[in-house]
Amino acid sequence: MGLLDSLGNFFLKHFYGDSLSPEHQVKLRWVPIDDGTYSDMARDYDPYKIAWRVGVGWFESWFQGLEQRTGQSLGRRLAHAAVEYEEHMMSFGGFVAPSGRKPSSWFDTIQDWHSRGLGSFDLIDDDEKTRILVERPASGPICSGLVAAAWERATGKRHRFLWSESAGEGLVITLTQDDSQVPEPKPRRPTWGDQEIGADLDNELAEELWVDLRINSPGDWSIMNERRMFLHRDLILRFEDYCLPHLDRIHEGRNEDYRWEGLEDKRAIWWTAAADTARELFISSGHHVLVAQPDDWISIGRRHLSTHGLGSVVQSRETDNNGGVSLDLGSSYHPALASGVLLGCWERAHGREGRISSVISDSSTVIELCPAHDIADTAYGRAP
Repeated sequence: MGLLDSLGNFFLKHFYGDSLSPEHQVKLRWVPIDDGTYSDMARDYDPYKIAWRVGVGWFESWFQGLEQRTGQSLGRRLAHAAVEYEEHMMSFGGFVAPSGRKPSSWFDTIQDWHSRGLGSFDLIDDDEKTRILVERPASGPICSGLVAAAWERATGKRHRFLWSESAGEGLVITLTQDDSQVPEPKPRRPTWGDQEIGADLDNELAEELWVDLRINSPGDWSIMNERRMFLHRDLILRFEDYCLPHLDRIHEGRNEDYRWEGLEDKRAIWWTAAADTARELFISSGHHVLVAQPDDWISIGRRHLSTHGLGSVVQSRETDNNGGVSLDLGSSYHPALASGVLLGCWERAHGREGRISSVISDSSTVIELCPAHDIADTAYGRAP
């Protein structure tokens, strides 16, 4: 890592409340890396620094698509993953952990939420039950889980929690003390291998990724008029694991066009649902994608993956005369998300449905994109 890595925590501990603007606070914390990811400068331990800069509306649509394809209600599982993730992340340096029963005094937690783009919170009442209001929540289940984890850390007691959300009243989390014993969360490791962590992008390229950054209100910032937030990879890994025991099959969408070599059956179901939803969302966005030669996939990956922190394409090879291509992913936030976006790119470029075959190992991730149907089987007749 570059100079910012060694100085990151020093800046983070000192710039809040000083003369730096909220825009600069966001940019100073989230540093784009040349491997196509973003690094959280508030975290001391590299595996937990990787983050996804995702549109709030995009994530909500992706989450709904995941529920439809798996035939499951996943809000509670996402919320519990958020509790576990936040408790684990608070064990690392970067921010002072919340303490006491007045959330307004949790200065570092408040600033953490603002720079993540999650919204803002305040205490409503604290009697038999505690109620905390989140204004402009980026995600109801995620914000509820994060509030619950912060409250447990601040009070030293476990709590059950429920949440309700409405457009007029915001998100209200109700917490009730619970004497049950819950083990501390264990580390989560990805089931695929990343390249070694890269270096900071040069200033000019980094600034391009922050064009039109605007702070709309505390905890609510946007780029090109789209509200964004940052989600650490650790959260998504825990969410995936919470989903696995309940999965049986793909209930909607395309199942036969995804093959994940090296994955167990239930995890392959989750990856297919995640990828197919990402593909559908990319198609609906209306992006134009042009492919003249295989090397174009490197720049396509830079534009549609790296901009958001989903990773990069480091090598591409043509595999047939019908647009088939093999892509080596370098570092990847999550291969299912990256693969879904890339399949969407392939289908936009070629104007027909495609198929993914992938090989996932602890040293590399390789995906192959090709037509979903043999050309000879199409309406154009037999191939000569």
